[in-house]
Amino acid sequence: MKMKFSIAYAAKWGHALHVELTFAAADGYQDTMDLPMTTRDGYHWEVEMASRQNRHHPFVAVAYCYCVKDAEGKVLRRESLASARQYVFDESKNFYFQDYWLEEDNPYVEKKAFVLQQVKFTDVKPARLPLFDRTIIFKIHAPKLYEGEAVALLGNHPTLGKWNPAHFLKMQNNHGKDWEISVNVQAIDEPIEYKYVVIDAQTQKLKRWEFGDNRIFGISGNEQAGGQGTPQGEIRVYHQDVYVLHGGEFRIKRVPVHAQFNFDTYIFDLDGTLISSLHDLAASCNYALKLNGMPERTLEEVRMFVGNGVKKLMERAVPGGLENEKFEKTLQDFRQHYMVHNMDNTKPYPDVMEMLEELKNRGKNIAVVSNKFYAATQEICRHFFGDLVDVAIGERENIKKKPAPDTVNEALRQLHADRERAVYIGDSDVDVMTAKNSGMPCISVLWGFRDHDFLLAHGASILVSSPLQIL
Repeated sequence: MKMKFSIAYAAKWGHALHVELTFAAADGYQDTMDLPMTTRDGYHWEVEMASRQNRHHPFVAVAYCYCVKDAEGKVLRRESLASARQYVFDESKNFYFQDYWLEEDNPYVEKKAFVLQQVKFTDVKPARLPLFDRTIIFKIHAPKLYEGEAVALLGNHPTLGKWNPAHFLKMQNNHGKDWEISVNVQAIDEPIEYKYVVIDAQTQKLKRWEFGDNRIFGISGNEQAGGQGTPQGEIRVYHQDVYVLHGGEFRIKRVPVHAQFNFDTYIFDLDGTLISSLHDLAASCNYALKLNGMPERTLEEVRMFVGNGVKKLMERAVPGGLENEKFEKTLQDFRQHYMVHNMDNTKPYPDVMEMLEELKNRGKNIAVVSNKFYAATQEICRHFFGDLVDVAIGERENIKKKPAPDTVNEALRQLHADRERAVYIGDSDVDVMTAKNSGMPCISVLWGFRDHDFLLAHGASILVSSPLQIL
C-alpha cells in the first residue's frame, strides 16, 4: 500500500510540515508514525511512504492529520479537526492525498496560541466510502450551510453530471460540516473540471453554485481550489489508484446573502430569462410555415433559432431564408398569429415574480430589453409584471437590436440610471455580448434557451441556476 501526501502551506523559515499517521486494527491495536514532509519552495509539501499489513493485528483503517514543527521537533501548530481524516486500509490500493489545511472555528481555542490540542485517534473505524478500480474521492468542508441544505458535485463529464443542474452527485455528510463522495472514474480519460453546489435536502433541487473558477484535476497536475494546489505535472488515475481531493472550504462570497449582487439597476432579457415562451414561439412559427407550404420545425430547432429577434428567427426557419420569395409574407403571418397567441402557454419562470418583487421592495430600477418586436414586448410585460417593470423596450425602427448596446442605453436613459451601478441578466450568447458592448457585467441564467457549456463557450462568467440567486 503506497500513500502519498500533498498539501499547500506557507511555512515560516525553519518550520516544517509533518504527517501524524495512525494505523488501527479491529482489536484496538494502533501503530503511530510521524512523517516529515519535504518542500522545494516552502509552500508545496509532500511525502510518500509504503506500508505493509500487520500480520498479528490486521489494520482496518488509517487516519492522519498535519502539524507544523520547528527544527527541534516541537509541535507549533496542528490542524483543528472535528474528526480525523480516516480511510479504509486496503493493501491493494495506492492512495494519493491532495489536501488542504483545515482549521475548525472553535471559541474555546485561543487563536493566538498557535498550539492546538492533539487529535487523538481513539475510535478509528473503516471509511464508509466504496473504492473502485480507479477512484477519486471528492471532499469539501462546508461550515456555513443553512438548515435543510446539503452539498453535491457537478462536473464536465457524464459521470459527473455533464454540468446539468438536474444530474448532480449528492455527497455524504461526515460529522456535520464535511462532505464526501467516492466516484468511479474508469470511464473518464480527460481532464476533470468540477464545482461543488448546494442543494435543498428535501426537494433535491440545486440552489446555488460555489463561487470562483471551475476546480480542475488532471491539467496542471492537481485539484486546484482558489489558488491552492500542488506542483504542476499531468496526473493520470491508474489501476488501483485512489485520489483524495480535498477542496478546502466551500467557496462563498464574503458578503451578506442579500448583498451578493448589489446593483441599483437590473436590466433583463425577456424570452428565456423572465418568461418561458418557447412553445408559443414555436407554435406561431409552425403556423406561418404550414400556411405557406413549408416544412415545420421541431421545438429544439426553434430553441436554437431564437435570440436575435423574430425576423432572424423566421430567416432561420424558412427554407432559403431571406432569398425565399414567400419570406416577407411568412414573417407577417408569424407576427399576426403571435400577437393573438403569445400568452397561450407563456408564463414567468418559477421564482421570477418573487425575485422582481423583492428587487422592487429594495428600491431597484428594473428594465426589460428584448429583441422581440415592440408591441409584443410591451403587452407581455404589462400582462405579467405590471408596475414591477419600469421600462420595457422591444425591437423597433431606428434603434439597433441586441447585441448592439442601443436598447440598453435607451433603458438607462429612460431610467436616469448610472451605468456603473447596473447589471444585465440574460440566457444566451447574445446577452453576454450585449452586456459586454454596453460596458456592464452579465449574469447568465441556466433555466433558459442555452445550457451551461454553451454559455461558458461564449464568454459567460457569472452563472445562476435560480432567480432567487440574483437577489
